[in-house]
Amino acid sequence: MARTRFVKVRGNRPFEYVSQGDGPATLLVHPGGPGFTYPYLRPLLQLANAHLRVVLFNPRGVGKSWAPRRPSEYTVEQLAEDVEGIRRALDIKELHLLGFSAGGFVALEYAHRYEERLASLLLCDTGGSAAEIRAANQMMRSAAPEPLRRRLRELEKARKFDSEEYAEVVERITAPWSHGFVTPLPPELDSKHLSRAVYRAMMTRTGDEFKVDGTLARWDGRKYYAQIEIPTLVVVGRYDFFLEASREMADRIVPAHLRVLPRSSHLPQFEEPKQFLKTIREFLLDVTGD
Repeated sequence: MARTRFVKVRGNRPFEYVSQGDGPATLLVHPGGPGFTYPYLRPLLQLANAHLRVVLFNPRGVGKSWAPRRPSEYTVEQLAEDVEGIRRALDIKELHLLGFSAGGFVALEYAHRYEERLASLLLCDTGGSAAEIRAANQMMRSAAPEPLRRRLRELEKARKFDSEEYAEVVERITAPWSHGFVTPLPPELDSKHLSRAVYRAMMTRTGDEFKVDGTLARWDGRKYYAQIEIPTLVVVGRYDFFLEASREMADRIVPAHLRVLPRSSHLPQFEEPKQFLKTIREFLLDVTGD
């Protein structure tokens, strides 16, 4: 197993990461959540070889990486700057950036700011805006049975966002779209692997799982789509809550290729691991020539 390392960026800020394989190409993987540690994306390390280094890292505030003190310092824009800091510190010359779920927001922001430093962009099970998160939340909520929706409304009215029952109701509503083909959730995705501070700062200050009122509230990366000119892969599960958002993304990014995995929701690395890795591998082989 690849051992944990640390890299320091400007300001002597350490970031925790694991690395496997050699260069010259590097697949740098940004996890989602926001706030999840990288272990649930370890299957991607299987892509490493003599020509491709795979690097998984924990973003700011996650795991043992550097953590700012103020919630306002957890933004998509600042996370994108961290990616550039890591690229420089690891001396990555050929960067292939993969953003998974909320990590895709950061990848889009990075592509907007530093496209000339990217060889390719991989957007996995993600969307392009806070508005699309809200739309996905409404879709999942509307699809739930009425008794479940009614109990959710009661818990919301009582503002019991930190109760066990609220968490259970949210899980029952979202499960078909988040991990419909894998039960129970893999241990890499239990609560100890999520930084609640990061999640609450960026996604929901109140704890209401169906609102976006953190630093992500106004972020919209869809305006970047028309500017992207590098090879781009969009991967999404057929039953993912981000399916429509991913389709729009692939339609509007001219060089993008869309791959919809038929028996996956939001966790294809566990639901269809062979197809997921095959899709990523074939794309990288095409763009790296190795």
